[in-house]
Amino acid sequence: MRRILFWLLVLGLTGTPTLYAGNTIRDIRVTPEWVRGVLETPETEQPWMVVEVSWGPGKEYAQGHIPGAIHINTDEIEYDEFNPRAATAADTLGRSTTPEQDLAKGLTPESTLPKNYWNLYPDRYLLPALAHMGITRHSRVIVYSHDVTAAARLGWTLLYAGVDDLRILDGGLAVWKEAGYPVATTPHPRTPAPFFGSEKALHPEYLAGMATAREVVLEKRRDAVLVDIRTQGEFDGNAAPYSYIPTKGRIKGALWGEAGNGPWTMESYVEKDGRLKEPSEVAAMWKSHGITGEKAPYFYCGTAWRSSLAFLYAWMLGWEGAKNFDSSWYAWSMGPDAAQNPME
Repeated sequence: MRRILFWLLVLGLTGTPTLYAGNTIRDIRVTPEWVRGVLETPETEQPWMVVEVSWGPGKEYAQGHIPGAIHINTDEIEYDEFNPRAATAADTLGRSTTPEQDLAKGLTPESTLPKNYWNLYPDRYLLPALAHMGITRHSRVIVYSHDVTAAARLGWTLLYAGVDDLRILDGGLAVWKEAGYPVATTPHPRTPAPFFGSEKALHPEYLAGMATAREVVLEKRRDAVLVDIRTQGEFDGNAAPYSYIPTKGRIKGALWGEAGNGPWTMESYVEKDGRLKEPSEVAAMWKSHGITGEKAPYFYCGTAWRSSLAFLYAWMLGWEGAKNFDSSWYAWSMGPDAAQNPME
């Protein structure tokens, strides 16, 4: 039976990402040719969805996107502050979702929510939001973005929620255009689903909460380690690139998992042409910093975008116990329990 399951996985017949020889267990990267192929031969039972994701209303999406792709604003899945709509200025970091998107979560224009430090919405709001996008637990979703960390942020969210099959267009829209494929400028309508398929996330183990991270730092859990996915300057406490996160430093005892030379680059994970580096190359980089997977890595950055990409690499490598610490440095250093959180 085990041999049969193995070959089903190798041949990609189980609906899960393909199992490859070597270190990469679940490679979710796909080419534009592969995407074009599945779009031209849609399956009747569960066709693939294509999603372009970015922060904000989608100006780049309006300028050109893969035909059939919907746009998702990351404010639909996470938030910092959620105040009454009438009291929220357009140029603040408040909610920028539409009234319709709010109502899908059961929130009205007058609703308020506790400050959330750019964490995901609680499941009671997040899962209906995904359903409103047309995404359910049985969906098969291809994600891409102009900044790969946006695709990673949504990708990790979908895995956490329990979506059956996730792929990332490696290189985004640029490789799609390089392949000579057409783009569309007319927004593609969503087809909302009545129910995500679960009232709770199906993979809560992919998310590390504040209490769990604190246990690791205080050495109450010795099977895990915090891994900082920021620049050297941020890790050393010499830089604070977020306008709304003035605190400098790192979580006590965290290992450095690199990012890039600039505040918003991911040179250790992404090639210059926007394609993702090989998981084995990232694993070798991590090993040079003492990150081997023997202890489960709990990745964090400023607000868990860069660390979402790191999580996806660990997930592709099959590292058991890997988590994304969603609260990250923002809530750790500035949240209501910051005094309890060791920093250095």
